Amino acid sequence: MYAEILALGALMVGMCGLLLGNGLFGTLTALRMTEEGFDPTIIGAVLSCHSIGFIVGCLYGQRIIQRTGHIRCFAAFAAMLAVVCLVLPMMIEWFTWIPLRLVFGFSSAMVFMVAESWLTGAASSETKGRVFAVYMVINKGSFGAGQLLLLLGDPSGDRLFMLTAILFGICLVPIALSGKGAPPNIDTERIGLRELYQLSPVGVVGAATAGFTNAPLMGLGPVFGAQVGLGIEGVSYFMAIFLLGSLALQVPIGRLSDKYDRRGVLIGVAVASAISCGTMTLLSTLGAWPILCMSFVIGGLSAVVYPIAMAHANDHTNPEAMVSIMAGLLLAFGIGASISPFFAALAMKWMGPIGLYLYCAMVYASLAGFIIYRRTRRAPVSETTDFVAQPQTSQSSAVVVGLDPRTDDTE
Repeated sequence: MYAEILALGALMVGMCGLLLGNGLFGTLTALRMTEEGFDPTIIGAVLSCHSIGFIVGCLYGQRIIQRTGHIRCFAAFAAMLAVVCLVLPMMIEWFTWIPLRLVFGFSSAMVFMVAESWLTGAASSETKGRVFAVYMVINKGSFGAGQLLLLLGDPSGDRLFMLTAILFGICLVPIALSGKGAPPNIDTERIGLRELYQLSPVGVVGAATAGFTNAPLMGLGPVFGAQVGLGIEGVSYFMAIFLLGSLALQVPIGRLSDKYDRRGVLIGVAVASAISCGTMTLLSTLGAWPILCMSFVIGGLSAVVYPIAMAHANDHTNPEAMVSIMAGLLLAFGIGASISPFFAALAMKWMGPIGLYLYCAMVYASLAGFIIYRRTRRAPVSETTDFVAQPQTSQSSAVVVGLDPRTDDTE
């Protein structure tokens, strides 16, 4: 396993730079729009464009990779990410930021597809789980560290945008100079959401719920922090702690979902998430420490909704169909992530900063109610697949499925 990790060193270093830039860029753009006085609904619409571009990239990116090759594709779209970062502060208008965020989302999907398919092809069946774990730690750690880079400059200036562009430029250097050959292409067969919903309603609704909540929490979280008076430094810690919390509950909740009916565990997570989001609305006037502590809790709970939904869906499908099922779940997640920032931003416009967490509380409560209803319609499965933790920042890329050791073909 260690030999494979070392062999993937160039890729891991490149992804570290990419995720540092991603972590900084997402929070930076939200804060810059707040500084410029953009209407909350406009902020939500601009943030939604990232997910829309990401979905388009996931749907059509494989054709581009097959035509141009993995390494050249990574270099080209990492360069596009850097270009977007440099152009954004030059054109401070919402109607110019919308197409730029679409391009950024599409380019992000491309570089994640290249990187994750590289990991898929390089890891053996015996080490996929551990290689994936290392990747997830780098994913979360780098993305969270990117939030702290906000402390190096003022969001109202250009320096942080330039730093983000530098990180995206650096990330392509080890990939482009890697001596490893290009990984094999991974063909994934997609199925319609209607058919997938018939197989696993809870899986589809759970995946969509993760998109409907995670995207606003990440995209509008900095806006919430700024509006409740945390300041730039406080917002940086607020988002970093949220991401740190997303690692805390993966293993214990995963073990519970492997031992008990996943729907019952998901009900508990949804109810706890709704209560936590409701509590955040009460803490918003009590100072930084209560808000930071609750951010950790919400980060931990929100991160396990998607992997539990994924494992539940796999319980109801044949192993041969796992890749296509995963692609459908990721599409459901992406659809939720693409439209949710707009609705969450409307809630913030009508109710103030607490509208973000009231919106999320309602979504989680709706999920709990739906699962309670579904438990009256279908008995729990007798055999379950193992829970596998998933990194939130790249859930919209179907190629990461290959890292799941359960996807190995058996003869």
